[in-house]
Formats: sequence, C-alpha cells, structure tokens
Amino acid sequence: MNTAHVTPLRAIWLLTRLRLQRMLNVGGARFAFKRKKNHEKSRPATAGKRRGMWLVSALVLAAMLFSFGNIAHQSVLNLHCGLDAITTCHGQDGMDAVAAQLTGTPFSAALLAGLSLQLCLLWLVSVLLPLGAGDLAKPDWDLEWLVTLPTSKTTLLWARVFERSVANPVGLIALLPSTTVIAWYGGYGWLAPLPALALSLLLLLAAAMLRTLVDTGLRLKLSPSSLGNLQALISIVGIVPMYIAMSFGMSRQGFAFGWAADMPAWSSWTPPGLVIQLLNRPSVALAATLLVQVAVLLWLGMLILRRQLRDGVVGSGQRASMRTAPKANAPAQPSSRWQIGTVIQRRELSLLKRDRNFFVQTLLLPLVILGSQVVFTGRLHDVHKLLESPALLVSTGFFLGTYTLMMSAFQTLNKEGGSLWMLYTFPVSVEQALKEKAQLWAVLSMVYPLILFGAALLFIPQWRWDMAGLMLLALAGIALYSVIAVALGVFASDPLATEVQAKMRPTYLYLYMLLTGLYIGALSAGSLVQRLVFLVLTVALALALWQKARDQIPYLLDPAASPPARVSASDGLMAAMLFFVAQVLILLLLKGKGSATLLHIALAFGAAGGLTYVLVRLLYWRSKTAGVPRILNGKQALRWGGIGAGLAAVCGIAYLFALQANGQLPAAPLLHTAGWSRDWLWLIGLTVLAAPLCEEFIFRGLIQGGLRRSLPAWQAITISAAIFAIVHPPASMLPVFVLGLCTGYAYQRSGSLLAPMLAHAGYNAAILLCQRFWIT
Repeated sequence: MNTAHVTPLRAIWLLTRLRLQRMLNVGGARFAFKRKKNHEKSRPATAGKRRGMWLVSALVLAAMLFSFGNIAHQSVLNLHCGLDAITTCHGQDGMDAVAAQLTGTPFSAALLAGLSLQLCLLWLVSVLLPLGAGDLAKPDWDLEWLVTLPTSKTTLLWARVFERSVANPVGLIALLPSTTVIAWYGGYGWLAPLPALALSLLLLLAAAMLRTLVDTGLRLKLSPSSLGNLQALISIVGIVPMYIAMSFGMSRQGFAFGWAADMPAWSSWTPPGLVIQLLNRPSVALAATLLVQVAVLLWLGMLILRRQLRDGVVGSGQRASMRTAPKANAPAQPSSRWQIGTVIQRRELSLLKRDRNFFVQTLLLPLVILGSQVVFTGRLHDVHKLLESPALLVSTGFFLGTYTLMMSAFQTLNKEGGSLWMLYTFPVSVEQALKEKAQLWAVLSMVYPLILFGAALLFIPQWRWDMAGLMLLALAGIALYSVIAVALGVFASDPLATEVQAKMRPTYLYLYMLLTGLYIGALSAGSLVQRLVFLVLTVALALALWQKARDQIPYLLDPAASPPARVSASDGLMAAMLFFVAQVLILLLLKGKGSATLLHIALAFGAAGGLTYVLVRLLYWRSKTAGVPRILNGKQALRWGGIGAGLAAVCGIAYLFALQANGQLPAAPLLHTAGWSRDWLWLIGLTVLAAPLCEEFIFRGLIQGGLRRSLPAWQAITISAAIFAIVHPPASMLPVFVLGLCTGYAYQRSGSLLAPMLAHAGYNAAILLCQRFWIT
C-alpha cells in the first residue's frame, strides 16, 4: 500500500468511516437493506440468525426521540414561565399561548442562562454515560491498534476524537431534542433539526475530547480492579445530571430552578450558551466566537493528550494484573453447614459480590434513580402522600423491584460473558440454571419493596385491607417479572459478540420497560377485576416468553442455527391481540359516526376472526411450523363436543337462575322480543357460529396447544380457560371460565378443534334459548 498520498484529513475520514461502519455492524445490522448485485461473486458464508427486529427498533427509537423532545419542549416553557415571571402559565390553553408568544422572539438573559445550565448538564451526560457504559477495566485495543498505522500520532488522535464525536448515539439523543426545540422557538420551523444537528455535533466534538482525555488518563494510571470500581461510580454519577436536566420539564418546583435563577450572565457565553444564542438569534460574531472557543478547547485537549501518551499507550495500570505475582493458595476453608440456595445461586451471589459495577447498577442505581426523581423535581416534601395513596405506594415498590430485575435477571446471560459455555457443562440443564437464577433475583428484588411496604404499614394509622391486597399483587408481579426478565434476557443477549455495546440488544430492554409500565398502570386501576385481568395476562405472558426462551437455549452458542418453528403460547397471545384490535378497527370503519348495531358487531367479529385465521395460517405455512391445530383431525370429536356442551350448559343455566334469584341478572331486551327479527338472526350467527370458530382456534388451538408443550394438561387447560374468561365482561367471567375448562378438556381428549367448537356452540345456543323462553 502506498501511504504517501494518505493526507491527515483523508486518514481521519477513513478511520471515522471505519468506526461508523463498525458501529452499524455491531448494533445496526438489522437496518442494513443493501442487496448483493448479481455479478458480485464471493465465497458462500454461514448465514446468520434472522432477527427481524429492525422495525421494532426503529419504532422504539422514534418513541424515545419524541419523549425526549416533549420533555425539552416542556423544559423551555417551564424555564420561561419561572425565570421570566410569566403569569399566564396555567392550563393547557395558557401554555399554548405562551409557546406561541415565545416562538420567534429573542430569549431574555435569564432564560438564556437557564437553558445554558440545562444544555451544560446534557453535555455532561454525553461524556459520562458513554464513559460508564464502556469497559474501562479491559485494555484499549483500539488505541493500541491505531498507533501501528503508518501515520503520525497526532493524526491518529484527531481521528479518534472525531470518530467519537460522530459515533456517540447517547450524546446525540441527549442534545439533539433540546437543540431542536430551541431552534424551533428561534423561528427555524421544520428546518430546526438541521442547525440543531450541526451545533450538537460541535458540542459532541468537545465532549469526545474530554472523554478521550479522561479514559486515556485513567487507563494509563489505574489498575484494572481500580478502573472497575471507578466505572461503577461513573455509571451512578452519570445519572445525576440527566435527571437534573429532565427535572426542568417535569415540574417548576425543583431546586434546580434555583440554580437556573442564580446562573451568572457569563454562562451564556460558554459553548452551550453560544449554541443557544445562535439557535435563537444567529449572527456571524456569535458563530465565530463559538468556533474559536471549541478550537481552543480542542487544541488544549490535544496538547494534554499528547503529553499523556509521550511514553506510549500502555501504562502502569493496563497490565498490572499480568505483572503482579500470584498469591499463595490459601488453605481450603471447611464448607459451612448452612449454605444459602443452590450451587447456581451461590455462584450468582459470588458474581454480584465480585463485580462492583454489577453490584452498584443492581442494588444502588434503583435508589439513585428514584431519589433523583423525588429530589430534583422538588417533591421531597410530598413523600407522606405515599401513605395516602396505596396505588402510588405499591407502584413505587414495584418500580424498585422491577428495575432491580432489569439490571440483574435481565442481564444474567450477558454477565456470563465468554464463560457462558460452562453452563452447558453443569450437571443441571441450562433451563434449570436459569430457573434458579430467576428465583434468586425474584427474592433479592423484593427486599426494597418489602422494606418500603413494612415502613408504610408501621406508619399508617389503621390497617387497610385494600393496601395489603395491592402489596401482595405487587410482590406477585415482581416474582412474575423475574421470569419475564430472564426470558427476555435470553433473546437480548448475544454471547458471541466481542463488542460491549453488541452484547445486549436494547430493543428487548425497552420492551421490558414497556411491560413493566403496563403492570404499573394495572396497579393504579380502580377495579379489582382489572387488576386480576392483568395478573392473569402477566402469568400467561411469563409462561409464553419462558417457552420461547427454552426453545432458544440450545442454539445460543451457534451463530447460524435457530430453533425449529413450532406452535407456542406466544403465538396465541399475539393472535388474540390481533383479533381484538382488528375487531375494534373494523367496527369503527363500519359504524362511522353513528352508533354500532348488532349487524356491525357481528360483521366486525367475523371479519377480524377470518383475518386472524388467514394471517396465522399463512405465517405457519411460510415457516413450516409444526403442531398447527386442525379442525377435522383427531377422534371422537362429536362425543367429546357433546359432553363438553352439556356440562358447560348446565353450569351456565344454573348461574343464570342464581343471578335472577338475587336480582343481579343484566337486562337483555333483544332476547325477550316477540318473533324472530333480523337482529335475532345476527345474534345467533355471532354466538353459535362466529364465536366458536374464531375463539376456539385462538384460545384452545394456539394458547392451550402452545402451553401444552411446556405444562401438564390440567395446567394448560386452566390457564387458557382463565385467559378466555378475562376477555369477557365481568358478569359472565365465572360461567365462561367453566366453559373454557369444558372445551379445553374436550380438545385434550379428542385432539380436534371440532370438539371445543361444538361444545362452545352448544353452550351459547343453550344460554340463548334459556334466556329467551325460561328466564324473564
């Protein structure tokens, strides 16, 4: 290779391209849509596993940017109202009027100083979070490789700083929403992201220089063990400025507003302050001042960096562990008579004790995050409200438990690292090892909630059964989410990855956070029935995800192989979700602006069921899925269908008479009308034909059939019947649950979907006739 024509700028460009390509290969391979041209010839390679998560990742990224953009928008308005003493900032209409007045007008000196503080904090986040997310304890092979290239050390260092500035997604997500919102209020309109991106990259250039100075100096001076401890501290410290910056958009009561009000005027002339001024009222003088400041900072940083590396890139701390003399083997201690947990669980506790970063992120970070939200939003004086609101109390405890699980149980395979293969050599199966880990983390994650709940029970004036019930529901949810966290961690972990950022797929992490948010919403619901519905759905979700994870376990160490396609409980849950969502959308299209009639309901139900059946069968056909439920196969479908219909009908009719005797039978005028109207015919078609066909395919064929692969027959029947019952109105849950048991047993004995369909149709027909002729 001729290196005479490789100029410094070209070398920097090539190395930056290499870093970006590497980042795409590590974390964004699922976004690559490039097709190989027909004339290109290359040796055949082993095909990688199909992930198919690019769409979900794109949606998650868009949701994150929207969420941060909304916080940035609210921050500007809160700072404007608080620092400029605006009196009309009340209600949504008042805030909209304030936003309209602020757009296109120069910011006041107080607002510039407050926004400068927020942008400084976000700039600090862009330095600390990437620094804490890396692995400081390992040698910096990138830097050691760079110095072997045929170009000057200064050029290579500039390349390193530049590529770290453009390949910093955390910094970009932190800075870009705020700068875009400020540019919007500066009058740029829909072009606001362009100047915001350019100026954010300029700030990230200074952040990259500071990050390079810090991690290079630390690696050269400290030993790997000290670096591991320091990284644990950095991961905690990096959270603090992020929550202080976010507190401006959450409330106008935090003490950070006092900091913003006391900011000196010269803060507007720092690089973050100049960025805000340029976005608000651009001028050549401001742009020149910003460029000069950033250039001076980079020049000073490069002088310090070159001095750091004057003696080479490997310092006294980098290989300390290799040069220290091995310690003499201590005499073996006799094993304690009382030992906690199994061997797998004691090994996990040993890892938690040895890895300081793991310990801090698991046990301390949840407290830091919760404390930051309380302190920085100015709500420390409202802690007593936890005793007044049981839902808020249990939601807080559930958050502490599930966040602990996110940093522990979710990471259980990732923390194994390169020694994951050892789990396959243990005298227990990998699935059993993961079960024991899930049990351990379920117990440990309940420590904080139990302390919180115990303190609340001590200070409440009198015993409250509703609060105790919610506490039990929260603890049950934590136990279930330990299973969900471990299962999702199987899909999120890539044990074959060499890059730290590639070992964990963030999409599944955001999915776990979304699921925990749904359960917190269920805890805040006012109805006991709604809470029980979410509990049943969570149980089904935990079983379905665990089943999928169990199928994936034997193929974790194979870069190409995937488990064979088989019907699973998760297929049934997704089909049920598709069925109900499609039913609602079709009903909205049919009824338009009018009210829904029985005809609309019947057509929407049938169309949604048909669409779900066709899509599921098409996907199964394309993937050659095994165990697809059939309608006409099996044996004695008529016999078991009749038995199931008779038992369910007897229980259902008895339930109707019991409701009538107690005066709790809901009114049904249509059932008592004279003659056989058109609505009657649509009702019969809906209940006797459409409902058995659609619902039995989903609940018995997919959900029960999928659960049957992992559970005994009676458990699969009971769980599928419970899920079937909770999607019906509360008044009919009990007889529908019995119907689910009868149809599930009929399907188990016959092996044909025809049996539960006949049982379901017979039950519905009996209930209709009973309500029409015998019950008034």
